[in-house]
Amino acid sequence: MSLNISRRKFLYSGAVAGASAAFSHSSFAGSTGRSEPPNILLISVDQWNNAVGGFHGNMHVRTPNTDRLAARGIDFKRSYTSDPVCAPARTCWMTGRMPNEHGVAGNRSKMVSSIVDIGQWFGQHGYETIHIGKWHSPGRDPRRSFNVYTGTYPSGQYCDDPVADSAQSYLLGRREEKPFFIHVSLMNPHDICQIGCLRPGQGPLPLPGEIELPPLPDNFSARPKEPDTLVKKVRNSFKRLSSRNWTENDWQLYNWMYYRYCEMVDASVGRVLDALEASGEEENTLVVFTSDHGEGLGSHGLYWKAFMYEASVRVPFVMAFPGRLAEGVANDDVFVSSVDLFPTFCDVAGMPHPKGLCGKSILARLDSGNRSNEALVASSSFGGRMVVDKQFKSIRYQGDRVLQLFDLIDDPGETVNIAEDYPRVLAQHHEILAEFESRLVPYASEADWLENS
Repeated sequence: MSLNISRRKFLYSGAVAGASAAFSHSSFAGSTGRSEPPNILLISVDQWNNAVGGFHGNMHVRTPNTDRLAARGIDFKRSYTSDPVCAPARTCWMTGRMPNEHGVAGNRSKMVSSIVDIGQWFGQHGYETIHIGKWHSPGRDPRRSFNVYTGTYPSGQYCDDPVADSAQSYLLGRREEKPFFIHVSLMNPHDICQIGCLRPGQGPLPLPGEIELPPLPDNFSARPKEPDTLVKKVRNSFKRLSSRNWTENDWQLYNWMYYRYCEMVDASVGRVLDALEASGEEENTLVVFTSDHGEGLGSHGLYWKAFMYEASVRVPFVMAFPGRLAEGVANDDVFVSSVDLFPTFCDVAGMPHPKGLCGKSILARLDSGNRSNEALVASSSFGGRMVVDKQFKSIRYQGDRVLQLFDLIDDPGETVNIAEDYPRVLAQHHEILAEFESRLVPYASEADWLENS
């Protein structure tokens, strides 16, 4: 299906969005003359490196559909996952809480049963709630949280088209008069994980024919002073043994295959956007596109995720809402975290927030104009914590003597660890982290969580 795509020219701008140019927070109420609350469409992908996509200037991959979404909305340049692993990050979306609150610290740990999720909350406040595709919040049955739930297969090349088909069927055939909250959860480019495991120690499988391989990232060989925890648990992990004997050509081939998975899932995104346009609901629907975490792609000689370099923790985040958000704007001003989705969606819908959300509404911060002191906190496996501000990013692991600090303005590739030269910045980041974590309600037991929340 192709609906008026030609009129959607890619007018992406590098301009930074000011608050007044972005939107007026109050404009969400009744600006289209419709009395019902807006619809919300969350489109998520899995393991999308933030530098991928035409709308981010990558010429080695074709992503016309995410490009057109960016052209009609705001691309938030400072967007980070709350945790660079699938289940923790996705549960942050669903709960608006950090992993040490919702209980999902890894892909196999279970979510605290007492915490309300976004499907339950929006259902209680008058929305029809739909989840299509990958779930991956262990311990929570999505059929008890959403009015409509359709699961998926564990491979994007087999499931993303059926997921897009299901989303199309819902959008074009719905008869429910309630506003909808729908999460279309696509799998790719996560299929790249299969490539890294194909032949341990022998590199990726060769492809027939001649192909033009993309270059390796500039920081491919960068090895800044690293915490022992990162070296032992990530760099020397048995899961990454297959790459030790890879040649540079193998790494380039890995990246080439990754880009093809991105193109596959971009096509699925396009089918969902086409269906939204055809449904007649586009003008009353907030659309968000994001990923649970990134992908190494050879940055620092690493692939996959679970580490806190930019390739793994930085994620795309695009918001589009015709007539109520600016179009074709790159916002380099507002930090966005996975835990911010829940409160943002509540603001869009004009409903109260559940008690205890640690995230902040993106809309409220766009509207306030006061963001000079913004910083963001993220966590990771093995006791990792990250703090990033306008210039610096620090990484620390519990009990590890080696701290990392990078100047993201002068050294965006994180090639030089300057922790020893900037003790004052590290101290400031420690204060930011302590203040943030003082507002959390860490999970110890179900009874303890109920008593303190």
